[in-house]
Amino acid sequence: MSIRMICATATLASAACASHATEILVPAYFYPSSNPAQSLWPAMTAALAQGAHITAIMNPGNGPGPATNADYSAAVDAFRAAGGRVLGYVYTCYGGTQCAASLPATRTAAEVLADVQRYADWYHVDGVFLDEMSNRSADLPFYSTVSTSLRAAHAGWQIVGNPGTSTPADYLAVADTLVTFEGAGDSYASSATLPWMSSADPARQAHLFYNVSGTASMQALLAQAVARHAGYVYITDDRYTPSNPAEPNPWDQLPTYFAAEAAAVAAVPEVPAAWLTLAGLFVLRLRLRCSSKR
Repeated sequence: MSIRMICATATLASAACASHATEILVPAYFYPSSNPAQSLWPAMTAALAQGAHITAIMNPGNGPGPATNADYSAAVDAFRAAGGRVLGYVYTCYGGTQCAASLPATRTAAEVLADVQRYADWYHVDGVFLDEMSNRSADLPFYSTVSTSLRAAHAGWQIVGNPGTSTPADYLAVADTLVTFEGAGDSYASSATLPWMSSADPARQAHLFYNVSGTASMQALLAQAVARHAGYVYITDDRYTPSNPAEPNPWDQLPTYFAAEAAAVAAVPEVPAAWLTLAGLFVLRLRLRCSSKR
């Protein structure tokens, strides 16, 4: 069978399903310069036109910063006007008690909520990204307090929590989406999972990858993430090496293959959980292969 016929078969196999089961969740920890040639936000805005659904996490200064920023306001407004969604980054010190050495020793729920309100007032965001989320049962009351207040004050907001690893199902009560993997692409196969994660609604999970070189590796990881019920995915060749001060942040630029990633994510069909079998994964890989040949 020719590649053209295979592609047609793959398209027909998913024709009964709606599109956009998977979305891109970008940790956009880079400054939106007023000079478009120096800003990565226009690239995210342009990628929306490819059919990908993209949510960007803004992070002006390890949080909302001390005051509103005109460059961020312009970038966020343009991105949202084009159909993107924006979350405000807030750190939570793993339940408020395990802050980094450069920060105050503890962080209260009230301090978290004050940062959230600044995002709402200054940038009219669509939700919040709670970073440094604990996955310990003992810390669940802290996040319950934050979540209850958020939902009362901002109905319709998306709450994404980032433990970055497998997390008890109890945490699903405090966030709409949990980041259950954050790490290097080559560690994904051996990463820990819990039973709920293999059957969850994909909208409840996000997987974030760095150190992924090349479009083919990106596509392979995307297929694996979809099979593991991750409804939000971000894959980058940006580097992070803990022992190397030259590679301290994997989220400070977009991947070189971002346009290909947006196209690949847009090609992922929306499917029921039962479809995520070997046959379904085979069709997804074919669709990704076809999109890369166009």
